[in-house]
Amino acid sequence: TVGIASEAQAKKQGIECDVYRAGLEHNDRAILESSNIGFVKIVTRKDSDEILGATIVAERAGEMINEISLAIKNKLGLYAIGRNIHPYPTTGEAVMGCGVQYINKHLPRFD
Repeated sequence: TVGIASEAQAKKQGIECDVYRAGLEHNDRAILESSNIGFVKIVTRKDSDEILGATIVAERAGEMINEISLAIKNKLGLYAIGRNIHPYPTTGEAVMGCGVQYINKHLPRFD
C-alpha cells in the first residue's frame, strides 16, 4: 500500500473519495504466469484525479506500486496514468486499467 489505501481511511480523515479497482483475472501477463489472483485499487479525491493512495494485492505488487508512488510524489493524477503507454503484456496494465476507468467515468458522452 501507499498513501491513503482505503475508503475507510479516507473517511476517518474527513476526505471524500472515489475508488477505482482492476482485477488481475483477465490480465494476460498474470494469466501466463499463473498468478492472476489479485487486484489494484486506487483511491482518489472525490470527483478529481488526485491520487490519495493505493492498495495492490498481487504477486508482483512491489513492482507495480512504484508507478503510483511516483505519480503521488509528482502530483500526477489518475488521468495521466490512464493516458500513459504501458507495455504489453505486463501486470502493470492493471494500474493503467484504473486510469482508464477514471477517464471513462469523466469523459463527456456525445450520444
